[in-house]
Amino acid sequence: MVKPVKRRQASPQHIENLWGAINYIRQQKQIPNMERISKYMEREYEMRYSDTANQLHYAVMDGLVKSYRAKGSKGSKVGVEQEGFRVPIPELDNEEEEENQIDGHDWYCFYCHKGGEMLLCSSCWRVYHPACTEEDYSGVRFVCSICQAGRKRNKLKKLELNTLLEYTVKRLKEKTRELHKLCAKEDEKLLLCFLYNPMDLNIMEAKTFEEGYKFLEEFHADALNVLHNVVLCYGEFDEMAELALIMVKDCTYDIDEIKLCSDCYKLSNAKPKDWFCQPCDPPHELVWAKQKGYTYWPAKVIVRTDDKYDVRFFGNFHQRATIPESSIKPIETSLKTLAVKRTQGFVKSCQELEKHQRFLEKRKLDGWKAETSDKEEDAFEEAANENEEDIPDVKRVKEQKKKKKKDKSHKNNKKKEKLKREKKDRKGRKARKREIEQEDTVILEVSSEEDEERAEKRRRKSQKTYTRLKSKTDEHGNSWDMITSSINESRHRQSALSPEDANLVTSSEDHPHSQARVVSVAHVATQTSKKPTNKLPSKSTQTDMVEPSVSAPAAAAATECDCDEKYAKIMEDLSRRLEEHHATERENALDELSDKMQKEFEEDKQQAIARAIGNMEREVELASQQAEDKCKEQYMKEMKKLAQKHKENVSQTKKKQWCFNCEEEAMYHCCWNTSYCSTKCQQEHWHKEHKKVCRRKRN
Repeated sequence: MVKPVKRRQASPQHIENLWGAINYIRQQKQIPNMERISKYMEREYEMRYSDTANQLHYAVMDGLVKSYRAKGSKGSKVGVEQEGFRVPIPELDNEEEEENQIDGHDWYCFYCHKGGEMLLCSSCWRVYHPACTEEDYSGVRFVCSICQAGRKRNKLKKLELNTLLEYTVKRLKEKTRELHKLCAKEDEKLLLCFLYNPMDLNIMEAKTFEEGYKFLEEFHADALNVLHNVVLCYGEFDEMAELALIMVKDCTYDIDEIKLCSDCYKLSNAKPKDWFCQPCDPPHELVWAKQKGYTYWPAKVIVRTDDKYDVRFFGNFHQRATIPESSIKPIETSLKTLAVKRTQGFVKSCQELEKHQRFLEKRKLDGWKAETSDKEEDAFEEAANENEEDIPDVKRVKEQKKKKKKDKSHKNNKKKEKLKREKKDRKGRKARKREIEQEDTVILEVSSEEDEERAEKRRRKSQKTYTRLKSKTDEHGNSWDMITSSINESRHRQSALSPEDANLVTSSEDHPHSQARVVSVAHVATQTSKKPTNKLPSKSTQTDMVEPSVSAPAAAAATECDCDEKYAKIMEDLSRRLEEHHATERENALDELSDKMQKEFEEDKQQAIARAIGNMEREVELASQQAEDKCKEQYMKEMKKLAQKHKENVSQTKKKQWCFNCEEEAMYHCCWNTSYCSTKCQQEHWHKEHKKVCRRKRN
């Protein structure tokens, strides 16, 4: 039989109250001794001295309050040594707490969230009071209900399970924003010493992203752990505890929905096109269901219990209801026998039903796709989960698989990074290429109407240069061969140019102080560019450079050309065009930027206006409600005053006597119920009728 073990004895709520008392006394620059703490607890929480002493003793034993010895420096206890208490400091006391307290199990019961003697679960960190668990602990080991539920076989794959739980966490986070992160404030961080296994919705969401859940009960256990931590930190009757309890109920509902049909849960959250028409595996039964006050409607049977059907209707809203068996008809039933009124909604639901049946037939023809390898892998994972502690080989194989997956993902990340770098380099090269083309390549038309005499003069000069070079280089065969080959090559290239291309000139970098060069001259003046481009290769020719000793007349003939003037004009024209192009692009960019900023400003303006209007509406509504309440209060006060005044007036009226004849206030009394305001009224009434009924005694 498993024996209970004594864990923490102090209540978390009492510990928080003791911390408040200690901090308050320390703010008064006094030593927080037992006497001062007990007075504070009695004044603030009506706690008796004996209870305070017990809770303080338990807190010191549990390490949640630290005791020390100090001498008094104020009042009557100056120099007297006394025992003081302080709140633990996380930076100083963490190491001792880890050594002494963290032993693999929680300090408080997972069911009632209180301390005392606990049964320790042999498979997890949870502990329970013997009265708080229904599990058998008469054997050698005690296993809690959560661990036993986790040993059951899971039908869902790990990836699919965590995908479904992502939807569940998102739904829970939308409803309970306060539970996203516990103890996030500075003044609440000390409360973490109550928590053995910190858990909140952000941690649960991160586990779903990392595929950390193997079965649904583990997710439900984490939700219960959030409730456990909230009760320990804020108390059982706090609003946060009520919120956590609602969160656990929503979580339980969603897990039950996943167990009923995981396909329905996934489709209802993802909501692809025609999601309700997609068939599940296995497919749901189709029926005609009739809800009270409505006609028969096509629906899917989600689950059947006894004589009731839990169905979900086709149509716009896909509503859900529990229908008795008497209001259910098979889907093969004819519409004539059902006497259905064909409304627009009914027609749309029937169209959705037909689409669902078409998808179902197509799925039946194709066959339910289930790969055997996936099934074997799932079976292997289930066996590993069940026997992970007892079978070391399975554990080792599982670790190897995880390692392979990590290596594969690492390689894929490297490949992605390499592709990104190459793509970035290609973009940079293209940008540089465009800049070079804009800066260095200039293709302009040279005027085709050149003077014929000027062209003839150039040909004569080139012929003279040719003869001089030939005479000078007779004794240097190699130089002559190089010159002739360059001339032939340039002529051959020029002959390959079209008439339009012959009028094109490429600009390049000039070197006025370099050594004189011999250039093959033709009808087209070409020169080597600084960085040749691939844009127009047929229009750019490269001249051959020769370094022989050249005569002065040849150099003079080469310098008489007016290419410098043309190149200067070309460069001026290029710079002017570039400046114009830059100015236009700048104006366009400024216009686009101003339009974009204007749109963003308008959107921000509309949002600000909407927020301001919403705030004003709420303020006006609140002010009107307050004014209405105030008016009601004033009205009730006035009514009470008037009622009291009316009561007083009636009382005063009843105390007076009134004339029986004219109903004025009476002065003369006649008999038991008759009085008169004057003798005249008395005489009139006496002779009229009172003489017969008067009861006054006469002497």
